Amino acid sequence: MTKRALVCGAGISGLTAGIYLTRLGWDVTVFEKDPELRTAGAGLNLWPNGLRVLEKIGLRSALATVATSLDYYRTFSSTGDVIAVEDVRNWREKYGAPLCGIYRRDLSRILVEALGSEKLRVGHQLVSVEQDDDVVCTFANGESARGDLVLGADGIGSIVRASIFGEQEFSTDVLVRWRGLFNLADVDVDPLSEAEVWGEDGHLGYLPIGGGRAYWFAAADGITHDPDAVIGHFSGWRGSPVPGLIAATDKSTIIRSDLHDFVRPLDNWSQGRVTLAGDAAHPMLPGMAQGANQALEDIDALCMSLDAHDDVGSALEAYERIRIRQVAPIVRGSRSLFDFDDQNELVHGNKNPLFDRYERFVERRGGTTGTSAA
Repeated sequence: MTKRALVCGAGISGLTAGIYLTRLGWDVTVFEKDPELRTAGAGLNLWPNGLRVLEKIGLRSALATVATSLDYYRTFSSTGDVIAVEDVRNWREKYGAPLCGIYRRDLSRILVEALGSEKLRVGHQLVSVEQDDDVVCTFANGESARGDLVLGADGIGSIVRASIFGEQEFSTDVLVRWRGLFNLADVDVDPLSEAEVWGEDGHLGYLPIGGGRAYWFAAADGITHDPDAVIGHFSGWRGSPVPGLIAATDKSTIIRSDLHDFVRPLDNWSQGRVTLAGDAAHPMLPGMAQGANQALEDIDALCMSLDAHDDVGSALEAYERIRIRQVAPIVRGSRSLFDFDDQNELVHGNKNPLFDRYERFVERRGGTTGTSAA
């Protein structure tokens, strides 16, 4: 008999899970609370570990038509001094996939097309998850669904997580990230490079995301509610590329996101035939640009475990045993990169610690950096 999977949440991880499980022979339905798919943020960093998962389920050609494969990752000070330049052109050979930037809406569209719209149910706000002979999802519209597996890919405010583990305590240190969109033709930056710019009390990065577009992401001490304050603060980083791209930004595209992680990580992600992935399981700050990429790794590990075990409960135990251990240092490393006092010291160095952390904690290769270039 074909096993039935109920996936709650039609973000990147939920849609990927739907595609992956379908290819493994499962009958899958993906439920989304909103009446149409929404994409938080603007762009997305696909690092090799996340891109490998998407390519594994057959999306390499589709992604190549919309994503930007990057050549360099540059790090500057806010006065324009070059701190480091990482040459990432050989990452397809080194890691099995390149470093890419992609527009979130483009990625969502590709995933929905690969899944098939007939497997997607929008306007289904989850109310509760219960287990009897089946696992049962009940929705606010009065409908319910039964399956052999429920995956909570429903984000940081996960109802699936609350149904099985109760409410969790989140960090309260008022961290905010700002984002905005601009056209590469309007600025003087390398269209095949990602960059970070570090100041004494903040940082701003920018990333090409295909179609001649790019987006910037920024955070600064004390700037939590006013987009005009963001524009004023970063426009003063003269000597760096930042004032130019701030001037080229359509103010209507600037968005604000509150950032949180757990005060204490979950000891388990699964109960019976219900499990979690992505922000539902391990919300993290964006300091290592690994949120979506780690969610994709969750889905890969989950699906491989389900394929290797006949019993769903045993598969979920194996899945969380692997992934809880792997993701823990990445959550910690993502938080530490929001310590601007430490960052101020790095401004006067000659390296970006992101690459050591990626090599050591994500690729698990022991902590040597990539090749530097002038």
